[in-house]
Amino acid sequence: MKWFNKFTALNLGLLFVLAVSVAGCGTALGNLSPIQPVHNIAAALEEQSKNPTDEVVVPAVPSEALAKPVLDKHGMNTVGFRVGKARDANMEAVTYIFAFNEYAHAEDQWSEFLNDWTDTQTEIERGSGEDRKVVDVLMLSDHPQLFDVQSRQPILTKTEDGITVSIAYWRRPDLDRKYNRGNAFSPFYETEALHQGDKTDVFYVKITNNRSENIIFDVKKCTIVDQGENVYGGMDFDDLKERFTYMARATGLYVTNGLETARRILIEKRMRIVEQQVGTRRTGVPPGESAEGFLPFVQTKLNALELKVILPIEKAPPPGAAQRYQTIEFDFPFTHDRGIRVAQPSPRRY
Repeated sequence: MKWFNKFTALNLGLLFVLAVSVAGCGTALGNLSPIQPVHNIAAALEEQSKNPTDEVVVPAVPSEALAKPVLDKHGMNTVGFRVGKARDANMEAVTYIFAFNEYAHAEDQWSEFLNDWTDTQTEIERGSGEDRKVVDVLMLSDHPQLFDVQSRQPILTKTEDGITVSIAYWRRPDLDRKYNRGNAFSPFYETEALHQGDKTDVFYVKITNNRSENIIFDVKKCTIVDQGENVYGGMDFDDLKERFTYMARATGLYVTNGLETARRILIEKRMRIVEQQVGTRRTGVPPGESAEGFLPFVQTKLNALELKVILPIEKAPPPGAAQRYQTIEFDFPFTHDRGIRVAQPSPRRY
């Protein structure tokens, strides 16, 4: 009997330790973001070590002999990139993620780097044979002061044709903590009972127009595409308003106040009307100005792994010019983790 009691006590002790470990793991996962910027170098090197064949390539620096002097001059580090197949490494566009030392961000430094990088990128893309590749350059920073509404997650920044776009993901618990409080529902409020297609993934976006003409931005044309080519559309104010009708408890003053909050924080509502045409008004960013705010999408599926956030921006032609409007697609690579998604805390009011 004594042996049995000791054995029982030992089992109970082990079960207690296991329960604490599982709870601790759940807490840790619950504090992480289910959507994060594209693979970092450490993760890619680990993948390569597990599969040390030509099928996995880690292109840490594009055409290193050309690129490294420019990176060293500006104190840039290669911190992430898209992992690809060796046979495709020199045939497809490759995304390279650069960062300043310690992820310190300075818009002036980024501009100075791009000025020097432009010629280097041209040399890389004009290379011959196996050395030729299309390079897509982004910056990863951990500098929340870049945004008026400061982010808790790393920020990706891309500049093209005088337009700079920065983007960061916002977790649902962080959105709840900031906006789902008092006598107002968060504009992104949701219940666990909602279907995946009625829930949201929310990003914060800042667009700066350094061109001499207007740029036009329509959130309904923005998309997220996963590795299975599933497409998740951008949502506007009317979509968020309609979502409240799906939730029986979301009524009255709480909804009214939540929609009023949406008018203040959505990027579509914080943009100016830059063009007025018959029956339509087009929003965007005038020359020399910036606009920023939240941009929600239909929530990604649980089996999504690789995500590409696509933000199309239309460039207006010079006044009086006979040119057409041109569209630039700003692509931002992210990864999605199902385990972290499932471990996120339930919706909460503060």
